[in-house]
Amino acid sequence: MNTLLDPLLLPDQVVLSETDRRSAAAKLDSAVRRGALAPTAAADRQELLGNARNRGDLRQVFAGITDATPPRGLTVALRAFTGVWLVACVVQFVIWATLAVFGHFDWPWWLWSDLGLGMVVAILWWTHESYHRKTDVQVGV
Repeated sequence: MNTLLDPLLLPDQVVLSETDRRSAAAKLDSAVRRGALAPTAAADRQELLGNARNRGDLRQVFAGITDATPPRGLTVALRAFTGVWLVACVVQFVIWATLAVFGHFDWPWWLWSDLGLGMVVAILWWTHESYHRKTDVQVGV
């Protein structure tokens, strides 16, 4: 699947961009500066980063470093809400179109729920994406 919806339906399968790689390298440097990672371990993880192909591979690169990758629960929530949103959009539109064909044309009432669920998906996507764009990690106290 290589569509516009990949970041929503398959967020761990998104191919790493150069921006993703730079952010990941900066996170490794941050982990070393903050004492969460030894320099030798960081070098090993830099090699893993060089071999990483998608965002899911970053979970192995940042194993044991908190706040470096999105929590699995957030990824699952993004996928689940996106699926529900897409199904709701299609089902409601089909019902609305069917009613219109039989002479019950009404304003597009389905937009309210589709926009509401769409906002939830947008917030989840933004939160998920923010983990990949930041260049610093937090070290637990």
